[in-house]
Amino acid sequence: MFFKKLKRIPAMFLVCALLFTTVFSYSMIANASSSFTPRLDAPSYSNDYYYSNKNIYYQYGYGMPNCTAYAYGRAYEILGRDPGLCHYDAYEWYDYNDGYSRGQTPKVGAVACWEYYRNGETGGHVAVVEKVENGTVTFSNSAWGWENFYLTYADVNDPAMGESGWNFQGFIYLGDFDKNNNNNDDNGNDTITYKTGVYEVEVSDYLNMRESATTSSKTVYQIKNGTELYVTDVKQSGGYTWGYTTYKNVKGWVALDYCKYLRDKPLDNGNNYEHGDINMNGAIDILDITELQMYVSKNADFTDTQLKLADVDGNGKIDIGDVTELQRIISLNKA
Repeated sequence: MFFKKLKRIPAMFLVCALLFTTVFSYSMIANASSSFTPRLDAPSYSNDYYYSNKNIYYQYGYGMPNCTAYAYGRAYEILGRDPGLCHYDAYEWYDYNDGYSRGQTPKVGAVACWEYYRNGETGGHVAVVEKVENGTVTFSNSAWGWENFYLTYADVNDPAMGESGWNFQGFIYLGDFDKNNNNNDDNGNDTITYKTGVYEVEVSDYLNMRESATTSSKTVYQIKNGTELYVTDVKQSGGYTWGYTTYKNVKGWVALDYCKYLRDKPLDNGNNYEHGDINMNGAIDILDITELQMYVSKNADFTDTQLKLADVDGNGKIDIGDVTELQRIISLNKA
């Protein structure tokens, strides 16, 4: 994989900034957030950690696609403040005096650094560790003159960290980050156990729901941060853990790496369901009409929550009018 040598940002513009960030980098480490949300999709163009003058590389015309611009923005996003990392070429990051600790062990949130020599020139690459689980390291990347965002993978014990032929320098540790549902095996690798249940979306903008459990699949909905989802199936695919769910009557798969596990079942108060979702499975369909018809014909009993969800027309009583309104809603959803 080829990465063009990055140009140096004019030093005369950065002297003051370098002095400031070096002095305060130690305090930034101490105040780093203890939580971490992996980024497995490209940041939106409205994300000012990457696409504004907050990012020193963007400010001076060396924005994405560019590994250093991306890694700087990602570090800014993780810490919530200017990370004070190197402002120069990628191969200079590891030896730069920024106050962060270094090492050879992959940890989530760390910046990975490589250097290489080609045609008499020195080049380099930086990427960010998003996941370390089940023996695999997942990196998020950008590349000068190439892709804006992409993911790469390496075996946790690979000394080259997936880039054979390059010199892997090591990791820059931005902080000590924990992740919900994480445990460690005997080798210090993260192992995550995902299961069905209720999850909360934890992203900076939105989470893609996809038609199938793969990043190449069609996006069928974009779900906002903070939304609760009831996941009814879990599978591993393409290095991610996917959960099958229904949101606003749309069914699909979401990356649970972007979510926080809350509980095993939805709260039974009706607040997490739309009116008409009488069987509370996250979808409004013919099964709900069947249940409603059974109740109206006095062949079924409803819980208090089901009674609340069955009053589709909002007139305070459950009758044939609700059946008609529910049929209308389903026909509109299919249109």
